[in-house]
Amino acid sequence: MDRHTQTPDISRRTFLTTTSAVLMGAALGGRALQSAAAPRHPQRRGVLQFGARVDTAGLDSHRHNQLHTSHPTAAMYTGLTDIDQQSNIVPGLAESWEPNQDLTAWVFRLRKGVLFHNGREVDAEAVKLNLLRIKDPAIGMEWHRSAVDNIDTVDVLDKYTVRFNVRVPDVAVPANVMHYPTNLQAPEAFDTASEHPIGTGPFKFVSWTRWNETRLVRFENYWETDAEGHNLPYLDEIVGKPKKEDSVRLTALRTGQVHLIDAIAYADVERFKKSFEDKYNLWTTHFGSIFVAFNFRRGPFQDQRLRTAAAHAIDRQAIHTSVFYGQGDMLDQPYPRGSFWHLESRSLEYDPDKAKALLRQARAVGTAIKVICAANVAYNRETAQVVQEMWHTSGLKVTLEPLDTVPLLNTLKQGDFDGLIGGNTYRFDPDGFFERNFSSKSDLTHILSGWHNERYDQLVEEAKRTLDPARRKALYTAAWNIVNVELPHFHLHEVTITSAAVKALRGYQPNVVGAFTHRGGGIRSAYLET
Repeated sequence: MDRHTQTPDISRRTFLTTTSAVLMGAALGGRALQSAAAPRHPQRRGVLQFGARVDTAGLDSHRHNQLHTSHPTAAMYTGLTDIDQQSNIVPGLAESWEPNQDLTAWVFRLRKGVLFHNGREVDAEAVKLNLLRIKDPAIGMEWHRSAVDNIDTVDVLDKYTVRFNVRVPDVAVPANVMHYPTNLQAPEAFDTASEHPIGTGPFKFVSWTRWNETRLVRFENYWETDAEGHNLPYLDEIVGKPKKEDSVRLTALRTGQVHLIDAIAYADVERFKKSFEDKYNLWTTHFGSIFVAFNFRRGPFQDQRLRTAAAHAIDRQAIHTSVFYGQGDMLDQPYPRGSFWHLESRSLEYDPDKAKALLRQARAVGTAIKVICAANVAYNRETAQVVQEMWHTSGLKVTLEPLDTVPLLNTLKQGDFDGLIGGNTYRFDPDGFFERNFSSKSDLTHILSGWHNERYDQLVEEAKRTLDPARRKALYTAAWNIVNVELPHFHLHEVTITSAAVKALRGYQPNVVGAFTHRGGGIRSAYLET
């Protein structure tokens, strides 16, 4: 598809329920796409120059959250499950999967003949070693560990069959073993992954220099084919050129330095559409949301009155206008309107007078607050600046510290902050948000808020073992109502992304997971027309 402008039309089908995902694994399991003898398409090729807004902090994809929605390293990996253009969970390295009756074990059957970039076959033992490595607290980053933490043990049943035994019955396992964040590396290359990672994806690693260049080349033995039987990917090479400043990234596109950029600044979107839509392809997609996280481990926000005052002091309309320039939606929860998982729930509304009164009641006027955010993401920085000013106006004394990736993660682990302006990409199963971000058993919860609520934990655990989507939604609604009262997080706004490319880029279509990570679209099917 090469239609160039779309709005985020989020339908019930687009946002798949878990029950459908489980059935999809069985229904599509026989559609093997690999063909070792498949020819390469004779005309579709090229070297793509890609201008991303972020760069990774390191190459070992188990140790670092590489933001695979936006970074070229995503093209090095595929997961046991995959996503198609309509956001259905479909087979990836696993051709089928099914749970036992009580959802305490899941059996995945692997495709035969799929190779890592070093030529080693992807087998059940390799899958087991990857899962154990991700789960290792000394190695796996909290975001990755939280996705597979419920997997207790891994059994190799035969060379191509693996079983995951879970601690709590879990309907979300297929969504949790997608390549982001559960990507697979060649086990014999674990020790050198920080210098030369080896994955299973359509492109393989050549070189990386942080904030300068990432080079990947086509993996000639990638298993997936197009509808005509030609081997994917089409492109010969990807050259990633990260440019954190929005204006620099846009200039690089307009001057021909890059073919594709993953995000246009919100302030520039409408003007660029009016002036250049005939010269470039444009896509606008839902990406995720942005929130405030309050630290329960230390500091003034341990007092619920201060958290409530801080929430009442935030004007979402001002953020909508000044940061997002009217794009996307003011959002008080992770799933946007139009999603099946959008909840009927109300959060605290903007009420600056109530905020000031609560601070006076708590004798907290003038309290020092340390807020941190990601320095390399413009809408995070700008939202943090707006929130800082709102909290100043309410009576708090706020210091804002934008941090690079590694210092930000270290600060979160140490708990040396009071508030975090953070965000989340889209979660294909709601357990990926409600459990990972808030359950007291989640490693990610420990570094975001440190919140613990027994009733909340019970609700999300019940949702994990529930196949009926309507019942799951009711459980998440009850859980989210607890969040809206206790305020470990306070959601602010939807994040949409408008990407742009030269007209010569053909066969490319992003979706809610970004540029690289889905079947039948994105970088896998892209090529440059000569």
